[in-house]
Amino acid sequence: MNNDKTAFSTNAEYDNSNDQYPQFSEAIKHHFSTFDNLPLFTTDAEGLFEAFLESLPHKARQHYTCSCCRHFVNRFGGLVSISEDGEISSVLWDEDNTPKFFVKSVKAMKEIVLKSKVTGVFVSSEKTLGQPHSGGWDHMAVTLPTEKVYYSRLKTAGQEMAEKKEDFRILNAGLVEYPLDAVDQALILLESESLYRSNKILGVAKFLQELHIKRQNTRNSRVQDNITWLAVATAPAGFCHIKSSMIGTLLDDIVAGLSFDSISRRFAEKMNPSNYMRSQVAPSQGNIQQAEKIVEKLGIANSLRRRYATFQEITQFIWKNNESSKEKSDVKVEGVFSNITPKESKPNKVELPNTIMTWEKFQRTVLLTAESIEVRVDNPNRLMALVTASDQQAPNILLWNNPFSWYYHGGIDGEIKRRVESAGGRYEGNEIRCSLIWEGYTDLDLHCVTPSSEHIYYGDKMSSCNGWLDIDMNGGSHRDYSPVENIRWSNGHASKGKYVFYVHNYCERGSGRTPFKAELEVNGQIYTYHGVAGNTGFKETLFTFDYVKGQHPDISSTNYSSDNAWNVQLNSFVKVKGITNSPNLWNEEKVTHSGHHIFFLLDGCKDLSEGKGRGFFNETLKSELREIRKTLEAYTANTPIEDVENASACGVGYSKDSEWDLTLKITSNNSTRIIKIDRWD
Repeated sequence: MNNDKTAFSTNAEYDNSNDQYPQFSEAIKHHFSTFDNLPLFTTDAEGLFEAFLESLPHKARQHYTCSCCRHFVNRFGGLVSISEDGEISSVLWDEDNTPKFFVKSVKAMKEIVLKSKVTGVFVSSEKTLGQPHSGGWDHMAVTLPTEKVYYSRLKTAGQEMAEKKEDFRILNAGLVEYPLDAVDQALILLESESLYRSNKILGVAKFLQELHIKRQNTRNSRVQDNITWLAVATAPAGFCHIKSSMIGTLLDDIVAGLSFDSISRRFAEKMNPSNYMRSQVAPSQGNIQQAEKIVEKLGIANSLRRRYATFQEITQFIWKNNESSKEKSDVKVEGVFSNITPKESKPNKVELPNTIMTWEKFQRTVLLTAESIEVRVDNPNRLMALVTASDQQAPNILLWNNPFSWYYHGGIDGEIKRRVESAGGRYEGNEIRCSLIWEGYTDLDLHCVTPSSEHIYYGDKMSSCNGWLDIDMNGGSHRDYSPVENIRWSNGHASKGKYVFYVHNYCERGSGRTPFKAELEVNGQIYTYHGVAGNTGFKETLFTFDYVKGQHPDISSTNYSSDNAWNVQLNSFVKVKGITNSPNLWNEEKVTHSGHHIFFLLDGCKDLSEGKGRGFFNETLKSELREIRKTLEAYTANTPIEDVENASACGVGYSKDSEWDLTLKITSNNSTRIIKIDRWD
């Protein structure tokens, strides 16, 4: 600071040498720095600079009327911090460390600020607030810590502040619509893990409950608003939009008094990976153009390109097979009898009894001493692949601090299983099964003509040849937006001969075009069919085949794909190369709301479907990409993952949210045992 010029104006008649202005300026900066780690808020405080001048000695007022300091005080003088109990503190004015000459002014401004109302979250893209030096004079100014300086290629600081105001309005509306007792019930359901993928919204439910409790502990409406403003400033992206999120769907059902079964089914439909945060319609041309602009601003065009990961790139392992320890030594033995191969000593392997345990216990008691692990691959929906960025130098688009993501082969097939079982049908344990799913209230019907020429459909659901339509949806007054139909023959009950499955649009209740998917399972082999149903009366053959007991059929269709796209033999044991967590858990700052998964990476396992898996899912992307998720959904659905020929980080995956039913063959200390893992913990 220039000690010769520490005044506001050029009033030569006033001697300010005893005012201690430099100490006053430093006191402001020091007090402001004590709030470096806390969010700041704007208020409706007015008349601050006038109060400052009026509290100074009359003869000194003219000396302190510079426009730079007037601008600083009026623009930033009302900034406050909010405590956990909703009380506000001035971040600039503190009389305790202020030189005596300015104490009265500081008290006057502080009094105005503490009586004011919070109006928003303060955001600035400028590091320095105020103008420290101008025209050779020093002025009031403070500096924001680097982490508080707002930077975005998409929005200005003003736009971000406007969005925070909208978040406050939406969150307040949610607090009114969903009382604490409803939130408490939601939290009980979520923490019981009785709802599918409940961990995804457990955080926002706890956030809402804590906010309700804090607000109820005070009856002062202004303090309650302050508590809400603090929540808005500190909440993760999307937490404030209660009504339009999955927590809103759950709370709506609780408030409406629905049964647990209905709540559970509706929640599972929304939370399934095939639906959650995924657009159900194609993006408009305007959406695509907006997405192009955002991608260009963020410089992430190359970030969207994804390729299969290799085993060597994985750095985080829970267990890794050390092949080198099992290889024979390359050291040559020299001597007269070096050409003689000695008899190998092979201790007898001990077969230990089968054991059932949780993953947590297995990891704690067995995994550390395991020399070799094999997994029995018996469910194709468990097959998974790790994916990474094609361009390792491109900006990361994921929520966590590494470029790796994953997809399960199950995807929409897993959705078929979920819908069949949720509706009371039988998905597993069948000799022949055909399932049909679609979206919307249109009434599509699944039909089958059996080898005995019987017709199984909604009008005749059970045949004499043991076939049964055990789920029929959207007929009559029944309406379900995520319907399924299911025709099946239990094991040992299917007749040999010709089967014809087809779909019929009995009643169109949409736009006249209804995409659908059919899944045929015969003796454990799964085939899928994708189609689009036209208006009422539309018919299309799905699968035609001649069935021979115990054999896989020769399907007469041009629009189906077999489920053997992965080069692993189902119902066989495959060697494990390594075990790892899902990438969202690799870093110190874990993104736990994206799920807890354990991946068993298998030797030689690979997805051979020409890279048709998902390079990313919208729910795993950074929040600034939310507004273009329709376009991103279309992009990842239509853009193959690269380098499928080099994929070596594929295997089977298991989640904390579901039953495992995993069979492992463990070898250690010349003993082999079969262990079945039934669940996470």
